[in-house]
Amino acid sequence: SKDFETCRRSFMWFGSGGLVHKGLDLVLEAFAQMPDFQLTVCGPVKEEEDFVRAYAQELYHTRNIRTVGWVDVSSSAFTDITRNCIGIIYPSCSEGGGGGVITCLHTGLIPVVSYETSVDMTDDMGIILSDCSIEEIQRAVQKIAAMPMEELRARARRVWEYARARHTRETFATAYRSAVELIRNGF
Repeated sequence: SKDFETCRRSFMWFGSGGLVHKGLDLVLEAFAQMPDFQLTVCGPVKEEEDFVRAYAQELYHTRNIRTVGWVDVSSSAFTDITRNCIGIIYPSCSEGGGGGVITCLHTGLIPVVSYETSVDMTDDMGIILSDCSIEEIQRAVQKIAAMPMEELRARARRVWEYARARHTRETFATAYRSAVELIRNGF
């Protein structure tokens, strides 16, 4: 039900604590320089007072950046946000599985992520940032926004199918069971 034409210039940052570690500073600086693009920030921003002081202008006084704060992924608010965004921007410097990114893949958001998010994907799904510079983030956002509507729809579908095939409770349980059996049987 997503209107790809309307949301093609809207992106989301979705993460937990450690905002600089997870690249929110870079994303804010990139979007502050791109007034024709929208960014929605979802995460426990207020818990990091030093970060809020340093980025108050971008977080709360920049027209194209909306700071929501923490949002429950099972809520209608989260569904509304993801329905109105084309992608997730997440240039983290280190993750152990990229749970926030994977959650967003389940909603069909096209990922613009660092390699360090540890979320595998193919080139026809999203963009893996090589250096996570502000300029590279801007180029990636512009590249996605410029794609034809059918390409956006196809990428969102591939992302969703990938998440449903590889990142479910059932696939986790199967992999976990296999690992335990392997250990129990002495490799």
